[in-house]
This record gives sequence, structure tokens and C-alpha cells, in this order.
Amino acid sequence: MNDMISPLINEIKNLEHEFIGLVQQRFGIVIHMNQTQTLIDHIAQSCALGKMTPRSYLQQLQMASNKSPEVSQLVAAITVGESYFFRDASQMTLLQEHLLPRLIKKNEQSQRLKIWSAGCAAGEEIYTVLMQLQELLPNCADWDLQLLATDINTEALAKAQSGLYGEWSMRTIPRKYLQRYFIKDGQKYLFQSPLRERVHFAYLNLIDHAYPSILTATIDIDLILCRNVLIYFANDTGVNIVRNLSHCMAPEAVLLLGASDPIVTPDTGLQFHHNGAIYFTRAEISP
Repeated sequence: MNDMISPLINEIKNLEHEFIGLVQQRFGIVIHMNQTQTLIDHIAQSCALGKMTPRSYLQQLQMASNKSPEVSQLVAAITVGESYFFRDASQMTLLQEHLLPRLIKKNEQSQRLKIWSAGCAAGEEIYTVLMQLQELLPNCADWDLQLLATDINTEALAKAQSGLYGEWSMRTIPRKYLQRYFIKDGQKYLFQSPLRERVHFAYLNLIDHAYPSILTATIDIDLILCRNVLIYFANDTGVNIVRNLSHCMAPEAVLLLGASDPIVTPDTGLQFHHNGAIYFTRAEISP
């Protein structure tokens, strides 16, 4: 395979800016210097396997839809397709002890909660929140939990739907959750099926005009998690995404961003809070 790839590298480098431009135009993702080799390697392998020139491969990508196998594989190569359970202990504590109890109290009459994991990777985040809700709600089965998890990485979405995880994803999960909610399957761990079915996984590109919309179930959301996603975008794109997310939020709703994500600017319509970890709520509108 290496003998087939080496002659392609120079031609790929000549087209590098066109490939990078395609990724940014389609998904808003900025390819940084330390990522270019990963991109080049993926292009070279795809060309070798498909027995095509880099120019032909570029044209194929340009003609393909965002959900096509070739574009999906490109996205998987340049994004992180997995996370781990209970990532960022301070945020998980904030959710468990403060934010989720507050949202539960607010919605106890309707017994409905709408939660969206935007940029869900392989589902570890949304399943973590679901386990927390199971612990906080004795009658969790009676609640209308509308749990949405979206991503542009279709390979990660497929893994999320399978609910099957390796040791790496489980490295920070408390033992009680591991014992209650997972079944050991060889060297893997399977998230229990009845709970898994409470989450709706879907493709959604955050730079598209697909939200807020009733069609994508992205209106009146009580809790949005968009953690370690904005790092992929230019600052102005990230601000636009956060502004659009704020329009998806119900009154008193909460937005959680990642510790590595850029600070949200005031013109996004959100208020900054810190209670052991950073979170945001919709800004109050003066009468």
C-alpha cells in the first residue's frame, strides 16, 4: 500500500488548499497545521483504494452529498469520533447536583425534559446524562424524555446507536454506573437496550440552517450540551452556532460548552454563570 501512496503525495499537496476549502465550506471545520498530515494520509489511502487520482477524488467529493460514504469517511478522519463517559468531572457534578435537579423541578408538572447533545460523537455524553436522570428520577420511566443526539460523523452515530464501547470510553465512569447500566460483552461494554432506545440519534450539520426547527426537534430545549465542538470552527462561525443554539433554548434552559471551547461573546444572547464549572443560560429580556 505504501508503494501506491507515495507517488500520490506531491499531487495531493498541490490540491491541499482545495481539499481544505471543501471541508470548511461544507462543515465550517478549520483544518489546522497539525491536522494537514492526517488529511493528506486519508486522501492518499482513499485514492489508492479507489485506484483514482487525487483530482478525481476531489471531484468525487465535490459531487457527493454530505452523508455519502466518501464524505463521511473524510469527516471521520479529521474529527474525534469518540469521547468517554462522565467526561469533565466538574461539569458532571454540576449537572448531577444542581442543573438537572433544577430542570426537573421546573418541569415536574409536565414531566417532560428536552435535552440535546450537539456534536455527540459516539454517544457517551448523552448516555451519561440519561444515567444521571435515572438516578435523580425514581419514576424516570414515566417522564417524557426527549433526548436528541446529533453529529456530522455518521460512523460515530452508528457506534452510538450500537451502544457498544471499549475500555477507553469507560475509563472515568463510576463503578456503580458501570454495574447498573452496562453488560460486559467480551472486551466491550454494552449500554442497556431499553435505555438506549430512549435516545434519538440523527445527522445534523451545525453550520446548516436546520435549527431551531420543529422538523429537527430543536425547539424549546431545556439542556443543550455542545462540548468540545466549537474548537473545530473559526471564531465567527462558533459565535453564529452559539447564537443559533440560544434560539433553540426554552426559558431557563441551560447550555454547556467544553472547557477547550472559546468564550462566548455577549451578543449571543446568553448569560455566563460559574458554579464549580461554567454554564450559560438565556439572557433575561428587560421589559
